[in-house]
Amino acid sequence: MQELSGMTGCVFSNELVDAFPVHQVIMGEELMEVFVDYRDGFREVLRPASTELKEYFADLGVALPQGYRTEVNLDAIKWIQEIASLLNKGFVLTIDYGYPSSELYQEYRSSGTLMCYYQHTVNDNPCEHIGEQDITSHVNFSALGHWGRKSGLELCGFTDQAHFLLGLGVEEYLKKLHESDAKNYLKKMLQVKTLIMEMGETFKILIQKKEIESKELSGLKFQSRWKI
Repeated sequence: MQELSGMTGCVFSNELVDAFPVHQVIMGEELMEVFVDYRDGFREVLRPASTELKEYFADLGVALPQGYRTEVNLDAIKWIQEIASLLNKGFVLTIDYGYPSSELYQEYRSSGTLMCYYQHTVNDNPCEHIGEQDITSHVNFSALGHWGRKSGLELCGFTDQAHFLLGLGVEEYLKKLHESDAKNYLKKMLQVKTLIMEMGETFKILIQKKEIESKELSGLKFQSRWKI
């Protein structure tokens, strides 16, 4: 990405960060990282977590309970730091599925969020179908916000897809479409309904800026319940 150095503009990503490789950890007597060994099949091996992994939770003010398993996306930190260093002036708009720390580390997610997708099926075993399945985990938007701030990015806002699209005027778009293209209105309306209702809270939008004195962005004018 070095060719972007000193850029003025907007860095836009959609479902990028969730695809970065992650570290899996479990809280025991101390924080342990999950490794994989192979002896007559794959098996998990626990080893004491690195200082970097421990500092991740300390910096975010997160204390995991005993037995809690989750993921740490260190590459996401490196990514937002690099983006901040390359961007001279502009915005960073990140769309992905995930939560802030306060929601991501709730008790009912004590098994983590890592999921694998293989031929339209879902499982949580990354040791199956090696090299043939997509592996993802939920994004910690608090981490992107925290390390973004430390790298010079200012938070504009954080919301979900439904509130973002409503703020951008999707209802007015549908109204104009109905008037100008009634033939395709129903199809488009159903697509928008899916984006707002079925996927509206699943996907989140994080907007950060650098060296920009901006007024309120229209996509952020409706408050959602999400805070980072």
